[in-house]
Amino acid sequence: MEHSDVTSFYRAVDAASLGRSIADARKETGLTQQAVAEKLGVTRGTIVRLEHGEPVSSVIAMNAIRAVGRDVALVPRFAKLQVKP
Repeated sequence: MEHSDVTSFYRAVDAASLGRSIADARKETGLTQQAVAEKLGVTRGTIVRLEHGEPVSSVIAMNAIRAVGRDVALVPRFAKLQVKP
C-alpha cells in the first residue's frame, strides 16, 4: 500500500474509538458508508455497526481500515512504544 509522507495516526483503545477513527478517516477520503461496504462486499449496515463500535468481525474491521487508506498497528497495553512522525 502506498502512502503519502503524512499519514494521520489514530489511537483506538476500544471498539467505540476504533469505529470513530474509521468514520473520521472515511469522511476525510470522501467515501460514503455504502462505498466502503461495496469495497468490502458487506452491507451498509455492517459499516454502520462498525462505526458505532458494535460487534463486527475483526477481518471486516481490518479491511475497512485499509479501504479508508489507513494501516493497523496492534500494540499490547503493557508494551512501551513511542510513535514519532
